[in-house]
Amino acid sequence: MYDIEATVVQNKNIVSGYYLLKMHLLKPMGKIQPGQFVMIRIPGNEVFLRRPFSIYEGNKDTISIMYRVAGKGTEILSKVKKNIQTSILGPLGNGFHLNDTDNYHVVAGGIGIAGVNMLIKRLGKRASVFFGCNSKDELQLIKDIKGSDVKIATLDGSEGYKGNVVDLLENYLISTKTEMVETLVCGPKGMYEGLRGLFEKTGTPCQVLVEERMACGFGLCFGCVIRTTDDKEPYKRICKEGPVFDLWKISL
Repeated sequence: MYDIEATVVQNKNIVSGYYLLKMHLLKPMGKIQPGQFVMIRIPGNEVFLRRPFSIYEGNKDTISIMYRVAGKGTEILSKVKKNIQTSILGPLGNGFHLNDTDNYHVVAGGIGIAGVNMLIKRLGKRASVFFGCNSKDELQLIKDIKGSDVKIATLDGSEGYKGNVVDLLENYLISTKTEMVETLVCGPKGMYEGLRGLFEKTGTPCQVLVEERMACGFGLCFGCVIRTTDDKEPYKRICKEGPVFDLWKISL
């Protein structure tokens, strides 16, 4: 974990309300595990606390985050121009645990694609991707995912399956008679609840990336806890023990 000075290379509007921010690092960042995140200092003096963002892409020289404007911090960030200086703390947290499984189902809802982009690219052909969003306009969020088997659900039915991504996955499994395999997920809490219901009878292994507001990012403030099934220490820090958790070990 390092605090690294960075220079904005690009802050691109992908589709209404969504941006891709690319930064050049002034010194190398440590090895990044898919699912990890960074804490970014918002340029200017209006926001004091750093903001957490999943790592969309990263290597020793550059890092990219995809974000949705959802509050004051991200609104300010969306107006940041090229060559502006900032700093990044990371990589932070524990990412997805991968093994030699031949196939994974990767499920993402909306901006949740930002948390699994590196994961999808790392898995390559081992990933069957299920992406859900509001309308076909938001498919711009997945245009960089190439060579992957992507199934799409839109809530308005403008592209792919009409409905939510959990129903898409369920219908796909039924229609293709495909076995449930370990599933890796990033999206809203309601999506996790839906997947728990879908997998309840089979107990399908499932890892979920939990996103939450954070103050420090490395476990000192205990401001981002989640209740788990651990009787001895039920509350875990999302920034430290997470942000990726076993779906069956957290309370929703």
